[in-house]
Amino acid sequence: MCLALVKFTALASFLAALHSPAQSSERSPLGAVVPHRYLVAFRNGTLPGFTQAYARIAGAYLLRNYSASNIALVQADPETNDDTTLAALAAQPNVILAVHDRIVSAHTITARPAVSVTTRAPPATANPYDTYYTSTPQRWAVVQAGGYGAGIPGGPAYGPWDTTRGAGVRIAILDSGVDANHPDIAPNLALNLSEIDQAQNTGLPSPCDIGGPEDQQGHGTWVASLAAAASGPGTGLTIGVAPAATILNIKVIERLPDPSSTASDIATQCRTGQAGGLLSWVLQGIEDAVTNHADVINISLGTLVDLNTGEGAGLQALFNQATYAATQSGTVVIASAGNDGVELSNPRYIELPAQSRGVLAVVASTNPGCTENLTPGAACASGQATLPYYSNFGTALNAIAAPGGSYPDGPINGVSGWVLGACSSGLPNTSDGVPSDAAHSFGCFNLGHTAYVQAMGTSASAALVSGAAALVRTAHPNWSSDQITAALRNAATPTLSLAAAPLLDISQIVR
Repeated sequence: MCLALVKFTALASFLAALHSPAQSSERSPLGAVVPHRYLVAFRNGTLPGFTQAYARIAGAYLLRNYSASNIALVQADPETNDDTTLAALAAQPNVILAVHDRIVSAHTITARPAVSVTTRAPPATANPYDTYYTSTPQRWAVVQAGGYGAGIPGGPAYGPWDTTRGAGVRIAILDSGVDANHPDIAPNLALNLSEIDQAQNTGLPSPCDIGGPEDQQGHGTWVASLAAAASGPGTGLTIGVAPAATILNIKVIERLPDPSSTASDIATQCRTGQAGGLLSWVLQGIEDAVTNHADVINISLGTLVDLNTGEGAGLQALFNQATYAATQSGTVVIASAGNDGVELSNPRYIELPAQSRGVLAVVASTNPGCTENLTPGAACASGQATLPYYSNFGTALNAIAAPGGSYPDGPINGVSGWVLGACSSGLPNTSDGVPSDAAHSFGCFNLGHTAYVQAMGTSASAALVSGAAALVRTAHPNWSSDQITAALRNAATPTLSLAAAPLLDISQIVR
């Protein structure tokens, strides 16, 4: 998905580019270019010690080195000629390529609230826990991804959880942050880190987000809970696939104003805004995940890339360099395939980072207990799992499929085609609204301070596979990242209804 941003204060040159017809035609279907800000990839295994000198020769200055992937982030002053600077950077010794930094976005999902947070005093009796998993059909996605066993009510009594529940494995969630106070997240959360830079000259300021590791969009909390929501007394109402795994929150995208909104007030623009950020933040997130010993990296965001454009092939090479470095360190990298409904059989277009080197791409599947039916008001009926209408697909992805959900949506405690997970309840003791003061914050999509949500999208699919990968890692601690990825692919069940993407099945590799 590409994101055009027009209703927030940012770099003056960036805003000018967004309104430029020439830039607009070049951007599509890429994420928007950030003028005068570049990513430079070097050869020979390490960044040269004099990268700053290289940048100065090209009329720019160094912002950051990504040493693990041999990439540098460079910026030039707004008055410089963008094309000239880019060409000068590309001409420096040992430079493989130089491309613009770009906007990436969380894959858009459809959501509706489940349970809202209230300010009422807690009941005298103990709060319930795990009830969405143990007592309702809302468990379907987690169970199908391998989250069951150990005699826990809700799923089959025996299964992967008899062997492991992911203890000791670290899952890095590169997303919009997480709600650190959520009872399904807090017990497993070990790292709260934000890559967001809201500085006027070097970052992407947004009035909709404060830039810290807190989730003011909802997407990251939903994703994290599907991978590794905690279970047991004192936790929340649902369970993730790997409920004993450790969550590393690495925020790489923030809530941004809705570019399609016609509202004049920023609060309304923000309320319907999506999560987006800079490609450079994602690269830094990958590097920090590896530095913090992540066993699995979940990336439920991305952008379509046109390889026939001037920078398309360069962006592919850049992502390849970053993701390959991560997998070589032993980390399993998993990414969602996107929600544009595109068949990626035309080699001109690819989805990044889902089609980057070493990455396991994941497409969505539907609930066999509620087969896809796009007729308004349709009721759930059982059938077979299929590829939902929104999921990108195609043999070029080399993807596996996992629950992402589709219409119809059912009742919160009943059978539904959607996927239930935790959502951000906003910052504690605040009301829904623009976080310009301590009394307001945004929470769960456009639903306010909501603790749980039903939603759908390939973001869920990737998160569920990340939880499954954590279970495989603990069951086979000596396997390399390539072996785990290959095992997940090989164990997936082929089915014609999923457009050549086999359905995730870890029952034979975690037992």
